[in-house]
Amino acid sequence: MQNNAAELLAALGDCIEAIKLHLATMDDAQLEKLLDPMPKKSAPGSAEMVMLVMLYRELESRNHGNVLPFPVGKA
Repeated sequence: MQNNAAELLAALGDCIEAIKLHLATMDDAQLEKLLDPMPKKSAPGSAEMVMLVMLYRELESRNHGNVLPFPVGKA
């Protein structure tokens, strides 16, 4: 059971990293279009909240360049 949870967390981390890399390839207009249909309030820990945070972080890093990176997981 514990091994399965670790595998799922690793897969989730890989998916989040892939999304982050994809967002970095998009232009500002595309990122803004992604924000439009997103809910303005999301449940903590939900997929919507994670996506919103990732979108805002990408936009902020482009506008201000001083956004700290997410902590890197330890292997």
